[in-house]
Amino acid sequence: MFAIPPLRDDGPGHEMTESYDGAIHIQMPDSAEDTESLLFVLYDPLGTAYKRFNPNTPVLVQGALKLAIKYECETIRARIVENLEADWPQTLAQWDARRLEATIARSEHGLRPNGKVDGLYLDDRLPEPASAIRIASDFNIPSILPAAFYHLALINTDADWDKYRANPITEGKHLRFGARTARWNILDKTDLMRLVHGQKLIAAYTRAIGTDIFGSRCPRNAKGCSNARTDCWKYLQENAPVSMDDPLDILHDCMNLHDIFTDLPCATCSSDITTLAEKKRHELWRSLPAFFNLL
Repeated sequence: MFAIPPLRDDGPGHEMTESYDGAIHIQMPDSAEDTESLLFVLYDPLGTAYKRFNPNTPVLVQGALKLAIKYECETIRARIVENLEADWPQTLAQWDARRLEATIARSEHGLRPNGKVDGLYLDDRLPEPASAIRIASDFNIPSILPAAFYHLALINTDADWDKYRANPITEGKHLRFGARTARWNILDKTDLMRLVHGQKLIAAYTRAIGTDIFGSRCPRNAKGCSNARTDCWKYLQENAPVSMDDPLDILHDCMNLHDIFTDLPCATCSSDITTLAEKKRHELWRSLPAFFNLL
C-alpha cells in the first residue's frame, strides 16, 4: 500500500522516479477519504474516532476498517472492531450498565437550560445506531447488531440526525430536551425490513407482559391481589419512563415494583412477578437476533 517508488538506475544519486517539490510522490490506489481515515487511526490512535460513546465513530473509522481488511492489517481491524463492540452491549448485563449511564447523563442534561453539557447535547454523547448497523453489515461485525437494532427500534423515524442539526430552530429544538436521532438515510432496504419485523415482534412482546406477568391469579387467593396487579400494569402503561416501545425497560420496572408502588400485591405475588419479569427479560434479549432476522 505504501510502497516507495523504485530508484532510478541512471542519474546522480539514483533519484526517485517520482517526487514533487523534493518530496516522494506515492500513488495511492484507494480513495482519499479511506486513506485519510486509516492515517488518522495510525497517527492518532487515541483520537476522536476512539472516544467512548462517540456517535460518529462508525463514520470516522469506516474507511480505515475497509483498508485494514483489504490490506490484511489484522491488528488495526481487530482494534476498530473492539472499540465498536465496546459501545454496543453483547450481554443483558452490559445493556443495563449502558442504560444506567444513559439515564444519569439524561438527568445531567436535564438540569442545563440549553440541554448541553460541555457544549454537547445528549444525542452527541451516546452511540448512534444506524451508522453502527451500516458498518456492522458492511464489514461483518454481527456482535453489535442486536443491540443496535433494538436501540434503533426505539427512535422515531422523524428524528433524523442530519435534519435535526440542519434545522436547530425547528426539528433541532428537540435535541435540547434529550431527543435521540439516527442517520436513517444510510440504511438500506434490508436494514429497514429487519427493523420493521423486529418492531412488530417487540410490540407484541410488550402487549403480552400484561397477561404473562400480571394476569395470573394469586396462589394464596389473597384479597386485593388481583386489583393490585391490574393497577400496577395500568400504571406502567401510563407512566413508562421511556415508552411502551421498550419492553426491556418495562420488564426492569416489573422487577422493581417496590421502588414504584406502595400498594403492592402480596409478598408471594410480588416475588413471582419479579422472578417472571427477570426470566422474560433474559428471554427477550436472547430473542433479539431472531426478532430482527439476524440469524
